[in-house]
Amino acid sequence: MSQITIDHSLCRKDGACVAVCPAHVLALNAEGFPEEIPDSLCILCGHCAAVCPHGAFQHAGLPEGELLPMPAELPSAELMDGFLMSRRSVREFREKPVGRKVMEELLDVARRAPTASNSQKLHWIVIEDRAKLHALAQEVVTGSGPNGVRPFLLKQWEEGYDFVLRGAPTLAVVCAPKDYGFGKEDGATALTYLELAAEARGLGACWAGYLTRIAAVHEPLCQLLAVPEGYFVCGGLMLGKGKYRYRRIPPRKPLSVQWA
Repeated sequence: MSQITIDHSLCRKDGACVAVCPAHVLALNAEGFPEEIPDSLCILCGHCAAVCPHGAFQHAGLPEGELLPMPAELPSAELMDGFLMSRRSVREFREKPVGRKVMEELLDVARRAPTASNSQKLHWIVIEDRAKLHALAQEVVTGSGPNGVRPFLLKQWEEGYDFVLRGAPTLAVVCAPKDYGFGKEDGATALTYLELAAEARGLGACWAGYLTRIAAVHEPLCQLLAVPEGYFVCGGLMLGKGKYRYRRIPPRKPLSVQWA
């Protein structure tokens, strides 16, 4: 049974929906209208509905919800380049949590990050409770073992400085099914979307590398995070309002590139 419905009064038979379909599940019929090829495998990416300029295309397989309009104007290359290059990893945060409304906005952006074959298998965990954040950092230190934490970092921890989560008021952790082969890649992409969306809202972020590494080898940390059964931690992001404003873009190493 076909998942698509075409309003013939609106369709202009331009074939754009057929051309952009990454799974090649559409074809033009004898009358020039698009139709779904029997026994084909649609990945529900929504390209077909998104590309139609006339609103003639409907896809029953897509999640419920209205097709959002594209922005009337996108940032210029100069503005976008400046935004990306000015991003800094923030490790000094103010105490106020990000807040549920803003986190929902950020996650709404992050869930639109590309995933392999549009699988959308990621699961998010957001922690705002200060006591639990401290307990997570403590479990990372514990799970690292006696030889897992460098002495100067252990000294910082013993002196009261949280080198694991940096005192961030909010932590976002993304997980994927263990039997899914692209969890790390999809998780990293989604975290990048989340980080940039946070930056655009005046928030600071830093990747939770210690937590991610120890979660892969220390089950008690996953239990404390309440990672769903059958899932693993792809990565985490510390979030909050930064204490300081960065005013310059430091230089980087020269570009290493090979042209072919």
